[in-house]
Amino acid sequence: MRLLLDEGFPSPPGFSISSIDATTEVVSLRDHDRRLVNARTPDWYLYLVAIEGGFDALVTRDWHQSEQPEELWVLARLELSIITWKRPLDDPIREWGQMLAYLPEMKRMIEDHGASILFLPSPRLNKNNLLTAKAALGELAKDLGISRRQLRDQARESIVSELMDRGETARFGSLLS
Repeated sequence: MRLLLDEGFPSPPGFSISSIDATTEVVSLRDHDRRLVNARTPDWYLYLVAIEGGFDALVTRDWHQSEQPEELWVLARLELSIITWKRPLDDPIREWGQMLAYLPEMKRMIEDHGASILFLPSPRLNKNNLLTAKAALGELAKDLGISRRQLRDQARESIVSELMDRGETARFGSLLS
């Protein structure tokens, strides 16, 4: 899969996605056609340039392209996908992290459904993504049908035994008391 990064999308120097996924090539617009950068180029024109350059998708921060008639009209005639976010991130680490994390799914969606506009979810954590180790231990005890204390004692005994076997009780014992 070949991805063209829109001019507003960060392109980290020295990073090549092919070192992670040899089936994917990522090219910045700046590297593909420097004349189009800062040239007030319509998005639909970039689509034509992307198809001409053999790209499968354009990655952009500008989700508004999915609401512009000219852009939609051109996209409806091309085998080009747009990858974007409904909630702009404006954080290059999150953008690249999400792009890498969702790369297999992006490929699958495009392969299964053809050229599309893909909206990546917003990378937000909330309390539903949080579990303390104590709470998890309690849930595990409940699943196993034993008391929390019984499970804690079993875990502690197993760890103390392993540390003793390794001769590491003095090293780590105070951390676990």
